[in-house]
Amino acid sequence: MVIRATWSFNGQEKVVLGNWHRLWCLLFGPFYYAFKGMWWWAILSFFILNGLWIGFPLFNRSIVLRHFYRKGWLQN
Repeated sequence: MVIRATWSFNGQEKVVLGNWHRLWCLLFGPFYYAFKGMWWWAILSFFILNGLWIGFPLFNRSIVLRHFYRKGWLQN
């Protein structure tokens, strides 16, 4: 299920999470978060080895949605 969000400032729409977000997080770890612009999570993922390869992919949905919500994106 694709999750889209709208930026409250100008109405721009963006796909926040794709269908395979857990797999991308598992395979690419810190690079996935850096690509999303989530630098704190990228650094954290790099230093703790991606949550032992299990933790971050399981909670990836809530991590990404909370990050974008705090930046002003509203889920459609």
